Amino acid sequence: MTTIGLITAREYVERIKSKSFIIGTTLVVLGIIALSFIPVLGRAIGGAFTPKLIAIAPNATIGNAVSDALNDDFIVTLARESSRDGSLPKNVERDLKAKKYDAALTAYQTPDGLAFTFYPRQANLLERVGSVHDRLVPVALYADLSGPVAVTAGKALHFPFKTIAMNERYKSALEETFGMVAVLALIVLLYVATLMYGVFVGQGVVEEKSNRVMEIMIGAVRPVQLLAGKIFGIGALALTQMLIFALASGASAVLLGIVLQSMMSPADYIKFQHQAAASAQQFSLAAIPAATLVYLVVFFFLGFFSYAALFGGVGALCSKTEDVQQFNGVFVVPILVSYFLAIFALSDPDKPLIVWASLIPLISPIVMFTRVAMSSVPPWQIGVSIALSVVAIWGFMLLAAKLYRIGVLMYGKPPTVREILRALRAPV
Repeated sequence: MTTIGLITAREYVERIKSKSFIIGTTLVVLGIIALSFIPVLGRAIGGAFTPKLIAIAPNATIGNAVSDALNDDFIVTLARESSRDGSLPKNVERDLKAKKYDAALTAYQTPDGLAFTFYPRQANLLERVGSVHDRLVPVALYADLSGPVAVTAGKALHFPFKTIAMNERYKSALEETFGMVAVLALIVLLYVATLMYGVFVGQGVVEEKSNRVMEIMIGAVRPVQLLAGKIFGIGALALTQMLIFALASGASAVLLGIVLQSMMSPADYIKFQHQAAASAQQFSLAAIPAATLVYLVVFFFLGFFSYAALFGGVGALCSKTEDVQQFNGVFVVPILVSYFLAIFALSDPDKPLIVWASLIPLISPIVMFTRVAMSSVPPWQIGVSIALSVVAIWGFMLLAAKLYRIGVLMYGKPPTVREILRALRAPV
């Protein structure tokens, strides 16, 4: 086993057995599994916040039609009373003022046909006036028509309308929405993990300096080997932790199915399974294909090694863990820039600014991953982006190794600018 391999194994084993790793990973896994119970909470909260509407209709047929039209937005209750002019019956008005209902709707016959009057009590329901009107159009139409005329009107309301998507990746709005949410989640993961594990490298260097472990190890290995082993070890640890989180997410999905089955009746659960199968078939066309997950790993490591090398060099110049935090602002800038560019790339990944940004090291891992996940990127652009990042990582490693060499055995006062410049001019 090579020297770097031994250092990598040591770094990996020591950190995976640490209390901070075990406790932190356990808490995140428990949090992921806890998400399985959100539907129970969401169902209770949703029922509490869904507005209640009482509907007054001239007959049961129209009342049922109104209920069917509005039940997606309201919990609808049908009143026994009727209204001739759209005014509220006294008892309904009393219940509305007593906040038993959030809104009321009267349906009544006029010489010109069926009419409605909407009484929203909550201010936020004023925003739904247009939606309520649109949903009641078929109710008013069918109430005044019958026979062949009603059939003709129904055909006119449900006229054929096709959408032929020219996008190479997404073929429907549902696929695009799901895909964008999934990719955004992966971007956040890439952003957080790159910064977090990069900081781990810098803090690990400072910890070993404070423990005087460096004084022993530096006599047996070259500084560049020690830095490379530390970066590879923490990179393997990051991959292990991400794999654990992925397995926890799979277990959470299984638990979610069990929770939903316990909440639903057998008939509703069978219906839900059919809907889920149809959704899965639709989503499988777009959201997270295997190639996207492969690129996620590739660009994660490109970003991680870029920032880890820089943090490792900076950590060698610091004597306290708190000192590493002071440099976070410098390294956060390119990560934030890449994050915001990635947000813009979600809607238009082929803009010239986005294309050029996806080729610049430190920025390219997140931006290019977003482009690859959201559109068909020319292979040469992906290759150039990866190649430039690899060259940059090599340069960052050489730079960090020089800083590492002069910094790992320096305690207390950090090296002066002249000493740092002299070290950068020296061969590795």
